Amino acid sequence: MPAATIALDRASADIPLTRAAREDLERAAGEAARRGAGESSPVDVLHAVLSNRGSLAVTTLRALGSDPAAVAAALPADGVAATPPLRQLLVNANREAQVLGHYQVDSIHLLLALLYSDSPATSAALQKSGLTMYDLRRHLQTGVRAEAPVAGAPSAGNQAPDRALRRRPLPRLRGVLTVSPVFLVIVAVTVVAGALLWLDVIPSGVGVLTLVFVVSGWIATVCIHEFCHAFVAYLGGDRGVVSSGYLTLDPLRYTNFLMSIVFPAAFLLLGGIALPGGAVYINRGALRSRWWDSAVSLAGPIGTLLCGLFISLIVVASYWLGLVRPDTVLFYEAMSVLAFVEMYAFVLNLVPVPPLDGFGILRPWLPYSIQAAAAQVSTFALIIVFAAIWYVPTINLFFVHSATTLAAMVGVDPYLIYFGQQHFRLLM
Repeated sequence: MPAATIALDRASADIPLTRAAREDLERAAGEAARRGAGESSPVDVLHAVLSNRGSLAVTTLRALGSDPAAVAAALPADGVAATPPLRQLLVNANREAQVLGHYQVDSIHLLLALLYSDSPATSAALQKSGLTMYDLRRHLQTGVRAEAPVAGAPSAGNQAPDRALRRRPLPRLRGVLTVSPVFLVIVAVTVVAGALLWLDVIPSGVGVLTLVFVVSGWIATVCIHEFCHAFVAYLGGDRGVVSSGYLTLDPLRYTNFLMSIVFPAAFLLLGGIALPGGAVYINRGALRSRWWDSAVSLAGPIGTLLCGLFISLIVVASYWLGLVRPDTVLFYEAMSVLAFVEMYAFVLNLVPVPPLDGFGILRPWLPYSIQAAAAQVSTFALIIVFAAIWYVPTINLFFVHSATTLAAMVGVDPYLIYFGQQHFRLLM
């Protein structure tokens, strides 16, 4: 890798760059490498900016009456004017972005930084063309153009050219998403239990294996459910989910292990009831909007539904492929139970009662007084929901029928669900 490219990576390590700015800087690094320089000079950067005809910097230059070709002709031919260093140039550009309320450094900010007095070669060439920092900033924020633009210059209209730069970009995902070893162990347990059911090597242990498969598979999908909440929250502006470990799929990170994992798992064992599982703390104030707030709550049930659909489609595809046979039916019965559990959890999570996700979807749009009251009674409301499901057969029957119907709509045989449930219920 050329030294100029390495220098660029180091100088821009903590600078958020748009694609146009990154392309300009890489082009400047290539020019520096061709003449054997270890780092791009401001002249290299300005040449690269001027050559990118579709960038905001060039369109702004033309709108303000400056000719990019004339600016380039006024630059030193050898391109060796090396002040300021590339790092300082990028710091200046980032400062311009922050002052203007922009979230990323674009080619236009590079142009502004090249007008600084500590870059005399580029500043002189730009000022010679009639460009000033005041005009550049004013046009960028208002769309007002020069009195006598060059022929063919585009009209900015009434829209501010920097409108796109004022929208907060989605965060980078590199180095953020990891998989916890605990989650991998749970998945491995599910796979091993499924393989033993498929092979039917322990006929006397069918109940135990079905139980292990369903419970471990359900815990894994609870992790996916909570990961979806956290992932959408991260995209929506809450960076704290990373430090909390919510993007690792680690069940131990999803708060209150007893209430979030053990207690719902016990309900699953005792009655086949798929209660909501884990929970993540979201900094709602950091989210971009109420739409993102609702999306965070919706993401969990969507993740659960996708898990249920994926499991259901495996069962249905196996039917079509002739894999559901008497010697493998135990495995597909367990798979069908797990699909049913996911559908049950999906329907239950959409109930608009705090702290279930159904209420979370509506919560941002409710008056603050109702939101505050719901937060105070959420624990008791959840206990009431649990008790109603457990002690009122009609309510549980509603969720069972809804879950079975959803699974059947995909193509899962209800008899597979029934016989699969009987295997581990006989252990109770």
